[in-house]
This record gives sequence, structure tokens and C-alpha cells, in this order.
Amino acid sequence: MLKLSKKVEYGLISMMHMDLVQNGDLATARELSDAYNIPAELLGKVLQSLAKGQLIVSAQGSKGGYRLARGLDRVTLGQVVEAVEGPVHIAVCQDDPSCCEQYSMCNIKRPVLQVQKQLVEYMYGLPLSEFRNRVQVKRPTVAGAEHGG
Repeated sequence: MLKLSKKVEYGLISMMHMDLVQNGDLATARELSDAYNIPAELLGKVLQSLAKGQLIVSAQGSKGGYRLARGLDRVTLGQVVEAVEGPVHIAVCQDDPSCCEQYSMCNIKRPVLQVQKQLVEYMYGLPLSEFRNRVQVKRPTVAGAEHGG
């Protein structure tokens, strides 16, 4: 089954959240973990991958956190997937043909590569700004604010 990994989902959730943070404010890993019930250790690895992929910027220190490196209209789904999981491949042989005993005589190699090409084109052509209109993003709340303090 072709599906996004949890790590990619967490990366997308985090980036959509950071898009809500205005005026250069930073989103913290703890804030993201608490708001979306994401395991903190795994989220930390995802955020590191996104920062290494230059999709988000990390600020160190007691007031540190994360922010988008650029607007969501300039970041694609394919870039997030690649930063978190590596290149998009739908078949193992695309990474390493030597791992497939059928590779040299494979009768589906060409159509699979065509599907691969179309999938990559779609994913790298889909800006995350498109998610804004399709996804309800959970806004952080201050503890006690909903009860008047």
C-alpha cells in the first residue's frame, strides 16, 4: 500500500502549525507534541530532518523553537517527503536494482517507472499552501484560557 509514513504526517502537521504562528514567533517541539499528541522523541527527529532539509529553521536557546524557512506556497509535498524519508520510490528496485531477482527480465519495469515519474511530478508540484484550504489546523490554546483563566 502506498501511503505517507507517520513521520511525514507529523512533519506536515508541524509545518501547517508553524504557518499559523505569525510575526516571527516560534513553535516549540513541546507545543507541537502536546497540541497534536505526537511522541516527543519521534517529533524531534522529524523536526531535525525538516531543518536539515532547509524547510524549517531552528532557533536554539531558552526562547528557541522552529519556524518555516519560507512560505508554504514555496514548499511542496515532495520536498517534505524527501526531507523526512528520502527520495520518493514506489518500488524497491528503484533504489537498488541488484536487490530484485526479476529486474533484468521484469515486464512491469517500464510502467512502474512511468507511475513513479507521474507521482514524483505530482508530489513536487503540490505546494503545502494547498493543504491550507483542505485541512483543519488545530490552533494551540493556553491552559485555562477556555475557562476564563
